[in-house]
Amino acid sequence: MNNRIQHFEKKINKQKLEFSIGDSIQVGFCFQEGNRKRIQFFEGIVLAICGSFYDKKILLRKPAGTYSIERTFAYNSPQIQTLKILKARKFRRSKLFYLRKRRGKASLA
Repeated sequence: MNNRIQHFEKKINKQKLEFSIGDSIQVGFCFQEGNRKRIQFFEGIVLAICGSFYDKKILLRKPAGTYSIERTFAYNSPQIQTLKILKARKFRRSKLFYLRKRRGKASLA
C-alpha cells in the first residue's frame, strides 16, 4: 500500500521545492488569452501554507504601492510552471497574517 502512495506522489509532484512561511518566492503560472498561452510571474511573501500534500495551497502577498495584493495558488496545479525561492527567511509563526496591517517597507518583514 505504501509503495503505491509513493509512486503516486512521484507522479504528481513534478518539482519538489522546499520553502517555508516568510520566504519570498516567485510563481510563474500559465494562462490563456484568446488562442495563445503565456506565463505570468507573481512574486511575494508566503503568508500561509494550508492543506496536506495533494491539496496544498500557498497564500502569497505582494506589496504594490500603498496597498497589497494577496493571491492563493494550488501547489500541485498544472498551471504552475515555475517556483523559485528568491529569499529565505526564518519565522516562528505558522501564519503571518499580522503583515496585513503593515504598510511600506515594514510589510516586507
